[in-house]
Amino acid sequence: MFRTLLSTVLAVAAGAALAACSTQGEEVPAETVAEQSQAPVLGDYDNRIQLVEGTPYTLTTEEGDSFVLEITGYDDAKPSVVISVTPDGGRGEEQSLELGEELEVGGVSWHVSELGFSESMPGSVTLTRAE
Repeated sequence: MFRTLLSTVLAVAAGAALAACSTQGEEVPAETVAEQSQAPVLGDYDNRIQLVEGTPYTLTTEEGDSFVLEITGYDDAKPSVVISVTPDGGRGEEQSLELGEELEVGGVSWHVSELGFSESMPGSVTLTRAE
């Protein structure tokens, strides 16, 4: 599923790049320029967290405790991901997780529901709150 989504995104990006080259310096009217917004899944959204390699994310629990989550490595042969969990003011702890395993952060379990790795894009992982 991720590879299909990745292929679609890359195809759209390539098409947009070709279209931009074909305008040969013409001004594009402001009303036709697409607005970009941050993907709603980056960070904590609807009981899921999407982490992207190279971008730390701070998760704040209902009790007000903060934890920094960050992808520090991955192995696409297994596949597995290494996530560093660092409590506010504490030392980080790395955990290697495969698809379907759980990560505990501040007393809440998060299920590894998606893994995505590519040589051309940063790795990503989606965690969903375990019920």
